[in-house]
Amino acid sequence: MPEEQKCDTDLNDSAESEKSGDSESKIYLSHDGFFRNAFDQTVAESFIKEYLPPEITKNMDFSTLTISKDTYVDKKLARCYSDVLYHIRFNADPAYLYFLFEHKSWKPDFPALQLLKNMAHIWETHVENHKGTKKLPAIIPLLIYHGEQKWDVDTSFISFFDIPGTLRKYIPAFNFEVYDISHMSEEDIRGVVELKIVLMVFRYIFHPEVLSQLKKIFQLFREFEDKNKFNQFLELLLVYIGSNVTNVKAEQLRESVSEALKEGGAIMGTVFQELLDRGKEIGVKEGIEIGVKEGKEIGVKEGDENAMWRFALSCIKKGIDLETIAELTDLPIERIELLKKVIQPESV
Repeated sequence: MPEEQKCDTDLNDSAESEKSGDSESKIYLSHDGFFRNAFDQTVAESFIKEYLPPEITKNMDFSTLTISKDTYVDKKLARCYSDVLYHIRFNADPAYLYFLFEHKSWKPDFPALQLLKNMAHIWETHVENHKGTKKLPAIIPLLIYHGEQKWDVDTSFISFFDIPGTLRKYIPAFNFEVYDISHMSEEDIRGVVELKIVLMVFRYIFHPEVLSQLKKIFQLFREFEDKNKFNQFLELLLVYIGSNVTNVKAEQLRESVSEALKEGGAIMGTVFQELLDRGKEIGVKEGIEIGVKEGKEIGVKEGDENAMWRFALSCIKKGIDLETIAELTDLPIERIELLKKVIQPESV
């Protein structure tokens, strides 16, 4: 996966912490972390080819597709949005594909405003990096929606205004493509195996019967031909599901994976056992557990029942910004920041 992409939790760093004796710490991977880890160039290219209109993709030179910027999302909005920007040649001219991932479970509001703001930043960056340019490149905005409620918001920017026709010429006019993953039919999920896994898990992660769908998702791993990619995605998926599905037990994940692995596939035989043998923790969301060492550092004793700290932990898990948590709990923001570093090392 591209080096530019970061996630909430670096799995290798977590492994090192376990070796040092912090065995009670859990790996946690948010929706943002999973998206930014999983949506690499292979997945992005497959998504573009499968879901953009052919009259657009036929003029794209996919040999020029490269990741361009890590993020344009403001830190205060990181609990709602993630993004990835790719550069490509369209009819030999520069163009951009901007993926904005809306990973909140409530109804979306003014997503086009967020897109417009970030697109303006992309154009500014392009001008800065291409001195003397006379024309701005095209940006194709792609909104990947991941929420419990079905998408029912218009995809044209002008639709967010209720103004007389005489004023419309002063309003920026653009449309964006939207993909409601949570309500996409399984028949519409296609592409390379990595993309199908990403879309399937996003489709069911908020579903009340997500556990019953695990076997179906894990069976997709049969399509992998590369063992390293297989290992990488399996580990990523296990941690993401464990971090975001309420009351899922580690044994349930093991059983679902084991059942799918033993049913066939050229590289399935020992992969899951190898994963367990490496000592990786699967971050099961049964309440966040903190190692004794970290607990002492932040002033939270092992077994502490302080309601405000438990509430703060819950807020961090849900992606609420630290300023809001501090305001709601009256806890020092410095200690909340340290608490977040403990459970999500790379997110602060």
